[in-house]
Amino acid sequence: MSTELRGINFRTSYHFDPLPEGIIDIFIDWEKEGRLGFMELPGDSELLSETLRLADTVREYADRMIVCGIGGSSLGLRALLSAFSGIQDKKETVFVADSPDSALIRELTACMDPDSTSVTVITKSGSTAETLSVFLSLYEWIAESANGEKGITVITDPQKGDLRRLARDRNWSSLPVPSSVGGRFSVLSPVGLFPAAFAGIDAGALLGGAQTVVTDFRERGTASLAAKIAAGFLCNFSKYPVHVMFPYNDRLYDTALWFSQLWGESLGKKMDLSGKPKLTGQTPLACRGPADQHSLLQLFMEGPRDKTVTILTTPPDMNAPVIPAGFEGYSSLAYLSGHTPDELRKAEASATGKALEETGIPVSYLQMKKLDEGTLGELIMSLEIATVLTGLALDINPLDQPGVERGKVLTYAAMNRPGYEA
Repeated sequence: MSTELRGINFRTSYHFDPLPEGIIDIFIDWEKEGRLGFMELPGDSELLSETLRLADTVREYADRMIVCGIGGSSLGLRALLSAFSGIQDKKETVFVADSPDSALIRELTACMDPDSTSVTVITKSGSTAETLSVFLSLYEWIAESANGEKGITVITDPQKGDLRRLARDRNWSSLPVPSSVGGRFSVLSPVGLFPAAFAGIDAGALLGGAQTVVTDFRERGTASLAAKIAAGFLCNFSKYPVHVMFPYNDRLYDTALWFSQLWGESLGKKMDLSGKPKLTGQTPLACRGPADQHSLLQLFMEGPRDKTVTILTTPPDMNAPVIPAGFEGYSSLAYLSGHTPDELRKAEASATGKALEETGIPVSYLQMKKLDEGTLGELIMSLEIATVLTGLALDINPLDQPGVERGKVLTYAAMNRPGYEA
């Protein structure tokens, strides 16, 4: 089965039924209730303009940016930066510090000039311990620089939280994470777009691609690309507890890691929407093609039949230099001459998919017609909508994450935060 949009084609090796119309109706109701703010981001021209203006302002004094964030405040950004690493100006580089690691902090401060560096701290709640620990470790370093606290940018809830209050008290530059946009759905908000724009990525084109998907979904419902992806993924959700996202382009590996959070955190739930026990979930696994053909494919091919695989591809670079001749008589080398490494990668993606199909493993194919901002925007929005639709079809809440809260409480208790006990 195959469904196509301007920049993306989705097809599967297996048959699946369309989503029931009732699931689309529930999605629309949730959107009307203001619960799905990520759907509004592509059309929010005012927020985009504000984001781009601040990125331009920061570029006037900084050619480096350190982003303090974790989870939904870093994975989507990493996906954007990795996808377009080739277009970033070497003078405007973004470093993502998403772990409270003293060695990483020492390395960053040792190799970077604070007088030409900006620090951006991103946490919607304004209280994420890991993010704030990294930011506080960098605070004196940046505050004592030539630009002082002008070098700090805050991206957080528009009204609530200690970080928002601190930004007001210190008059720090700031951007909002819209209150209706959950962290793992926030890559197309200032969370991802502000650092991406600083790095030279076309934020407007990302949103334009995302808007194409939103329009397609609203006009075609169950026949839309996002709904087809949801139906295809839902078909294998219960029978195959592991979902392998297998991009055959290293620049999309971080996109697979972003998907892992989106899929795992949204759909791993122990209660249904009525509060009854459910215990549902599908473990996402990010792989790299062709590299993981040489590490995990053996397991997929001959191990437990508990996996469904999605192969994500981009076209070969038609301008890539071909592999030269000169090794005639060496059969394992000679046949490669006249081809490009990208052609080999494309052939391996197709061959891996076919081999998996032959073993009976259900394989989905997401084919990006090119790797640019518009097409990546399409992919991101398609997967976000598909994730919510899948959750609603499973009768669970795809927007919350109660399972991670206990760990936070225990961490706060271990660090002696007032008001928290183990």
